Amino acid sequence: MIGNGEKKDYDVTVIGGGPGGLPAAIASARNGAKTLLVERNGFLGGVAATGLPLLALYDRTGRQVVGGIADELVGRLESVGATFGGAIPCPIHNSITPVNPFWLRIVAMEMCERAGVDLLFSTGIDDVCTRDGRITGVRLSSKSRKFEMGTRVLIDATGDGTAASLAGADYEMGSNNDGKVQPVSLVFSLGNVDIDEVLRYLKAHPETFANPETYGVHYSLEYFLNSKSFYFTGFGEFIEEARRSGEFDIPRDRVIFAKQPNRNEVVVNATRVLDIDPTDPFSMSRAEVETHRQVRILFNFFKKYCPGFSDVFLANIACGTYARESRRIVGIKTMTHEHVDQGLIPEDSIALAGYNVDVHTGHGIVLQPSEHAIGVPYGCLVSGNIGGLLTSGRCISVEPYPLGLTRAMGTCFAVGEAAGTAAALSVESGDALADLDPAAVRTNLQQNGAIVSAPAEVTAKSR
Repeated sequence: MIGNGEKKDYDVTVIGGGPGGLPAAIASARNGAKTLLVERNGFLGGVAATGLPLLALYDRTGRQVVGGIADELVGRLESVGATFGGAIPCPIHNSITPVNPFWLRIVAMEMCERAGVDLLFSTGIDDVCTRDGRITGVRLSSKSRKFEMGTRVLIDATGDGTAASLAGADYEMGSNNDGKVQPVSLVFSLGNVDIDEVLRYLKAHPETFANPETYGVHYSLEYFLNSKSFYFTGFGEFIEEARRSGEFDIPRDRVIFAKQPNRNEVVVNATRVLDIDPTDPFSMSRAEVETHRQVRILFNFFKKYCPGFSDVFLANIACGTYARESRRIVGIKTMTHEHVDQGLIPEDSIALAGYNVDVHTGHGIVLQPSEHAIGVPYGCLVSGNIGGLLTSGRCISVEPYPLGLTRAMGTCFAVGEAAGTAAALSVESGDALADLDPAAVRTNLQQNGAIVSAPAEVTAKSR
């Protein structure tokens, strides 16, 4: 047990145990680095433990683009009946992998323990120690106790770039025009949904799932009728009716929900609060109040207006409101708008992003399909001005437009595994992160089942 004020040294410290941090810690430890994973909650998984499906393990071509630790996690969940297995093709989201969030927490912890990761829960980061522009340690606190951990490499997987900011790393936030970020949401689940009645309505009223032109892609009725699970966006006609009667004041033009592995349960991603700063606790606290109010509004809306929901109950609410966008580190490389538009998979890619550009704005969503997965260069993980600092998840070095693609959980898992691998290789070789050969990282990842390369025809196109 680490006592109050006691210092302990690690090779690699990961802050945040969500989709970006969980695989980072496992990969680091499996590669021989003494690894600490610090998580503010009492469980692992982050937004993956809300019940939302994992997106984009497969890209629009139907090719698997995320393997390695994410693939292993899904396999372990399938063995206990906590997922439908693999990935289900989706016309909008490319692929969805529904998971039972509580089993995910259990399996994630087991994987960390087997890998030899030291876990520190219910703990926040107070400060980052640096010397001559290089990470030397972190200061943590929990339940009035203070800890200082020495570390050779720090991986920021907080989603908000909290550790990177404390270290003095350069970062950007929001759009290039006004600095605003995408709206925040609170995820919840509804039980006792009559899925058959939902499907009967969709069959009789396919117009309900017709997407606006801002989506760029569209559902088919066959997708809903023939899939083990589905991700639904629609019911705009009911929103209009409820809004006219004063029973719906949420800034959305449609609701989003997905069928869960739990029988007759769906996870709802339809709360929305605009103009929130995820790095400001007062702003986020206002969002928590508002999103919880919206859960009540949506619960009543589903019960009264939506076919198949008349007898539902509130099955679960996520442990907190989540942001889609926050700080983004300035790395030694940055993914740009052109990078996405040209569909590039550079030779130094350490992960493949198989989702689409998905940007929430105001009442709606701009969703533009990506023809195939796009490569994430290693340098997007490496801080441009602080030595020993990597980022993972949605705070890597990308412009706002490609963030709409890289923020998907599947991509965050792939990036996280790459971050943990790079951290361990840097510790082993003594090479600075910025000097580490991306080819060595790629080779290690491929040996462990990760996917970093595209088919030959796509690779040729990207050169």
